[in-house]
Amino acid sequence: MKPAINQNLLVNEIFAECSDAVLMVDSIGEIHFFNAAFEELLKYEKGELKEKKIQNLIKEELPNFSKKDTIAFKLDPEEEFTGINKYGAFIRLKVKSKKISFEETELYVYFFKNRYAATEELEDVKIENEALRKTQLNLEKLVNDQILITKLAEREAITSKNISSQIARNFPNGFILVLNKETEVLFAEGDAISQLGLNMVLKEGTILNKSTFFSEERKARIVKKINRTLSGDHLSFEVIYKDRYFAVNTAPLRDTQQQINSVVAVYNDISKQKEVEFSIQNALKKEQELNDLKSRFISVASHEFRTPLSAILTSAILIGKRNGADEKEKREKYLAQIERNVQNLTIILNDFLSLGKLDEGKVAAIKERFDLIAYVKLLIKENNINLKKEQSINFNSSFQEIFVNMDAKLLNHILNNLLSNASKYSSESSIIDFKIGKKNENVLLQISDYGIGIPVDDQKYLFDRFFRTKNAANIEGTGLGLNIVKQYTDLMGGTVTFESIENEGTTFWVELPMD
Repeated sequence: MKPAINQNLLVNEIFAECSDAVLMVDSIGEIHFFNAAFEELLKYEKGELKEKKIQNLIKEELPNFSKKDTIAFKLDPEEEFTGINKYGAFIRLKVKSKKISFEETELYVYFFKNRYAATEELEDVKIENEALRKTQLNLEKLVNDQILITKLAEREAITSKNISSQIARNFPNGFILVLNKETEVLFAEGDAISQLGLNMVLKEGTILNKSTFFSEERKARIVKKINRTLSGDHLSFEVIYKDRYFAVNTAPLRDTQQQINSVVAVYNDISKQKEVEFSIQNALKKEQELNDLKSRFISVASHEFRTPLSAILTSAILIGKRNGADEKEKREKYLAQIERNVQNLTIILNDFLSLGKLDEGKVAAIKERFDLIAYVKLLIKENNINLKKEQSINFNSSFQEIFVNMDAKLLNHILNNLLSNASKYSSESSIIDFKIGKKNENVLLQISDYGIGIPVDDQKYLFDRFFRTKNAANIEGTGLGLNIVKQYTDLMGGTVTFESIENEGTTFWVELPMD
């Protein structure tokens, strides 16, 4: 018995080795078979024709097959037709056709011959193909040129950005920032960005005006500066951020159409220059204060020295005229006046000397141990001579002795000034109360008078240098005493406070550490 033959395999083997291009389709144009010669003829790679239909491969109707899916089978010996290869070029071919029945299916088998000499129609086709080829080449060249231009532009942009980045990264005293009109960060580089903790906000793509990092006030200032620069202005200004000073210069940036579309801002850290500037300003201010002090000193000294010196001179002249034995009391009165005015001069000179030393920074607290109660009693005795007629100092303390460790000379200046003021701004026959107590680990000294008091509006200026209250204009004084009291108290680590009612009197409290 003969073995069964696989007809599909047989057909494939027969036509596969055929030198002519062979194509087999059904009545609706579905391709059932093609050989390697047919793929090569139409420039297709192996397997690319599997999903095609014959309608995709022909320019005109094949014999025996209509592109309109109608069959008009005629077994003519040879026909010509124009095919379309993979690249859309036309190919003039000879074709033979054969209708066969295969496994109950009607198939059309086409045998394509190789190309033959071109006819006029083929020449037209060749001309069209050549024109198409040239057009394709021109398009490819145009595309390639455009790609090259784009790559060059990208490379130029990248190079420009890299240069900017290198400049900014080596910009130790600030940073460079580029923003568009929407306040979007296009570029940001510089050491100060990380130093100020701005890495997360000054990064490409961030819209500063919508960021919650900055205050609304700061964002409004940023937008205002950007808008002014976008209008064509070049701005220069200073900003302060986290105690650092920056000089900012902005400039508009233009695109290829010369339209302003963004802003560059260069932030330069000028904190060190500002420190020098402030130092110079402070030095100038101190120099101006010193000149003012000299002018005030001359003005005050000429007035305050003239009064006691005139009193001393007058008293001396009167003493010379009172030589009688019965005029001893008058001579003693004049001598007391001389002594009191000399003491006033001493206080004035001490104030000016103390002020000069304080300004030069030459005053320091030198501590020594002594009994404060005994010290104050002696001080009161020395001040009695400077009191007005029938004035007295009433001393009171619940302690027999209080040993302290402090600067006795500075304390002397403090108490002499307070007692002198208490006497000066009180009437004759008045009492000055002086109390000493303790408060925690500190000693508390209280001096009260019942004189003219201090107006409420003047109280906040009381410790200012050369300040005189408006109700003391006709009373001698330099306006330096309480300023020195405050500075000496501070040097000793203490505090000085007061309470006053106009026309009722004033009380001062000086609190000092005992050790």
